Amino acid sequence: MNEWFTEVLRTIPAVQQPPPPAPQSVPEIPTGKPPVDKICKYVAEEFRATADNDSERAELWLENTIRVLDELSCTLEECLKCVVSLLKDSVYQWWNTIISIVPRENVTWEYFQTEFKKKYISQRFLDQK
Repeated sequence: MNEWFTEVLRTIPAVQQPPPPAPQSVPEIPTGKPPVDKICKYVAEEFRATADNDSERAELWLENTIRVLDELSCTLEECLKCVVSLLKDSVYQWWNTIISIVPRENVTWEYFQTEFKKKYISQRFLDQK
């Protein structure tokens, strides 16, 4: 029986080990950081309120900022973070007041646009347009 077993082992091809896995490229993990540093390169401007709260200036700022964010293909969450980074002085304080009283899940890019227009772009200006 021992001879038979030895003969069988010689006739059975050796079991081959599977080849080692090929090295895989590691996908880039998003950092979750919005492209705030890039928006200035695309000529996005900071927004400060003026004494006369010029509706046309506010509307042009918002339109230009939306165009820049579209160019960067920002997500809605990134749009909100980027635009808030452009708010300065009393405008930033206004936004902080708004978000302190609104439930977090309601604070969206669309919500920002709506509130910004209500505050800085007068209805009279929109009606005249």
